[in-house]
Amino acid sequence: MPPLVETTSGPVCGVDGPDGVVAHLGIPYAAPPTGELRFAAPSPPPPWTAPLDATRFGPGAPQSDENPMGDLVPGMQVSDTDEGSCLTLNVWTPGLDDHARPVMVWLHGGAFSLGSSSLPVYDGARLARRGDVVVVSCNYRLGALGFLVVDGPGCTTNCGLRDQIAALQWVHHNIARFGGDPANVTIFGESAGAGSVLSLLASPAARPWFTRAICQSGATDLLLDLDRAAEVTATVARHAGVASDAASLRSLDADTLVRAQTAAALELAATVGTMPFHPVVDGDLLPLTWPDALGAGHAATHPLLIGTTVDEMRLFVDMLPGGPVASDAELVGRLGYIGAPDPAALAGAYERAQPSPATADDRWWRALTDQSMWVPAMRLADAHAAHQPSTFVYRFDWQAADPRKRACHGLDIPFPFDTLDHDGWWDFVADPDDARTLAHTIQDAWVAFARTGVPSCDPVGDWPAHDAERRPTVILDQNVRVEHDPHGEVLRLWRTS
Repeated sequence: MPPLVETTSGPVCGVDGPDGVVAHLGIPYAAPPTGELRFAAPSPPPPWTAPLDATRFGPGAPQSDENPMGDLVPGMQVSDTDEGSCLTLNVWTPGLDDHARPVMVWLHGGAFSLGSSSLPVYDGARLARRGDVVVVSCNYRLGALGFLVVDGPGCTTNCGLRDQIAALQWVHHNIARFGGDPANVTIFGESAGAGSVLSLLASPAARPWFTRAICQSGATDLLLDLDRAAEVTATVARHAGVASDAASLRSLDADTLVRAQTAAALELAATVGTMPFHPVVDGDLLPLTWPDALGAGHAATHPLLIGTTVDEMRLFVDMLPGGPVASDAELVGRLGYIGAPDPAALAGAYERAQPSPATADDRWWRALTDQSMWVPAMRLADAHAAHQPSTFVYRFDWQAADPRKRACHGLDIPFPFDTLDHDGWWDFVADPDDARTLAHTIQDAWVAFARTGVPSCDPVGDWPAHDAERRPTVILDQNVRVEHDPHGEVLRLWRTS
């Protein structure tokens, strides 16, 4: 008999998966965000009485077909999108019972403009089974539909974040019926998903709906202020050929709005940045930036596990201009160009941290990663640890099959899910047996954190909490280990800026 669960909106009929994991897919958690509900806060879905077929994923949010991530890492192309039915979520559980398992809610990445919870690499079944946890993933509005600031009746800011909060509220009210504990909910995400995690940590409206947070490669602070957000809205409207008021923007079909969003992103790259659709510090849902909110202790009740890959920016090794750095002198010049403090001293510190046979080009790519990801992550870890002792740091060092990409951005995505055999990831990560061993270690650590607030597990042992002096960091690689203050001299020089 198909597994049937009665939710607050109506009954849903799922499917029995491998090894006893039950999946309910494509469950609406909010009303269709169309018409007058475009640019509005999410509303409850219309109730239903007949069992809803929850055996297939719902479509993703509207987005451009031009997805550069699809050419950089496997399995990132989204083929099915629809504005009216995109606000759905998925649940994997080891049992429809009253066991009150920890709940882990995944927020997908994609520069807040791309992606979907339906991608095979995000399949939650193996994580649910190995960890005896309930795994949830959700779609949310992206790009212009999710993050434009629009003036008009019923409009609000940060619609994409508000969707995530609505999904967490659905989890609170329904997850016990799927064998989960509504009082023990961990949010986790990678890239823009991790940026979402940080935004929810910084949001007073979001914090009551989850208990812990895992942030994978999301420390770049690309939040917009209201002035920049207004510039983005005006640029999108101009490319769409309409005024920037709510009625005009609501009159557009989703495809037209996405095309305008794509054109606007190209125009805004030089002023706002290459990813202009981001959460907005609006004084309401998001009153402060991530560093300010964590530094003020506003998320002090929430344990945090945070980290990056060691070579984040090498994902873009074939995309960034300038070519390889040929000499130490050129490295000093490049560091100065990106605004590094004391470029000569920093270049010397990188040479000591990465001696020969590392090259000046190797050090350049590490500097780009440090500036954009590692240094901001350490600032956030330091800020949070001052108020919450259960703050933990990792660094993901596993190397990709392509020696130029190394431990690049996105390489860690399949590890918490153990979906290394999905969509070509085996070929991307290399060494299947060792990779699966590391995947199980990461699953065990993430689950331990979700269950207890401390990620200690074998072979890590006791995972030391973060402090700003010693900076203990668990290195996730073939040889899992703890390092104290890795590349500390480099970090301290960056932090003088």
